[in-house]
Amino acid sequence: MVKVSLTPASKQAFQDAINKFAAASKMTIRDATLIQAALACQDAAKFTPPITKGGGGGLSNAAKKAGERAVERDVYKVFAPLTGGTADVQATRVIKRLGSLALNNNSGLFWKVASQYSSILSAKPFIANMLSSKYAGYQTEEGFRKAKNYFGRVGSRVASNDFSSSGGYIDSPSAMDNVYKPIYTRNLGRLWKSGRNVSGVTSFTKRIVERKGDMNQYIEQRQQTVGSIKSGWVKALQSLPKPSNTDKNFGAELLAAGWITKQSGVIGNSTTAFSDKLADVTIRNLNGNVFGIADQADVLGLVYANRVKQMPAAVQRMIEQDVNDFNK
Repeated sequence: MVKVSLTPASKQAFQDAINKFAAASKMTIRDATLIQAALACQDAAKFTPPITKGGGGGLSNAAKKAGERAVERDVYKVFAPLTGGTADVQATRVIKRLGSLALNNNSGLFWKVASQYSSILSAKPFIANMLSSKYAGYQTEEGFRKAKNYFGRVGSRVASNDFSSSGGYIDSPSAMDNVYKPIYTRNLGRLWKSGRNVSGVTSFTKRIVERKGDMNQYIEQRQQTVGSIKSGWVKALQSLPKPSNTDKNFGAELLAAGWITKQSGVIGNSTTAFSDKLADVTIRNLNGNVFGIADQADVLGLVYANRVKQMPAAVQRMIEQDVNDFNK
């Protein structure tokens, strides 16, 4: 996971900074808190993965692309296309499946697969001849016994669930989803951590998808959800009351990130309570920490830290503007 280079701060430091910000900017505590709550929503979206390789830019198109690449990478951790790679690689995938069927005594499906993928097996002449209709033992129990003895010697075996119930390889995006989601959930949404594969699927046990087009379609479907976790912060931001006496749209950068705002499946909200001297504002993204994503990225600490860092800078800009206006 990409890390942000910013020392986390505490909630107390954040609250203290708001009090100083309100006093220095001559705002009510209500308005100062609402402004910082809106900007905190924006920061939370910025620091929630996906973010850019440099450790920021979480609202940029580069972050969107990073998320899409992560989706594609994770899908390829679980699946391999039958038609991907060289003819030799494709034939090897079919042979591994035949080996699994032979060693599991499934003669009916064994011969069905041998027939269905005979053109692919032609890249391996020895195997192709042994499994072709010209072979004396083709589609017979004797032929299956010989094939089983052969595969027993070479030890070819792959996962038994890389085929559909009809006997072919996984043949639709929905069938892929049935395989992928349990693995994705079991690994808390991260199949790749610290540069290593943690999915539990090896190159030898990847599920085989018959058509690469189905893989591309499935990847595109999952990529459509990139930014959905961040979108909860959009809804939280939009639920906040507006500060008084200002026409500035705080959080505008987040609202301009169309790839995030188009998402609709994640709920965000806020609650507020104000008095003359106190402001109580809570912002929530109900899926903001799904699979521990926010904890891993330390989103909360980074939001506090950035707000503590940015408030003095905002006051300084106000002072400079007042000085410029006076000098005019």
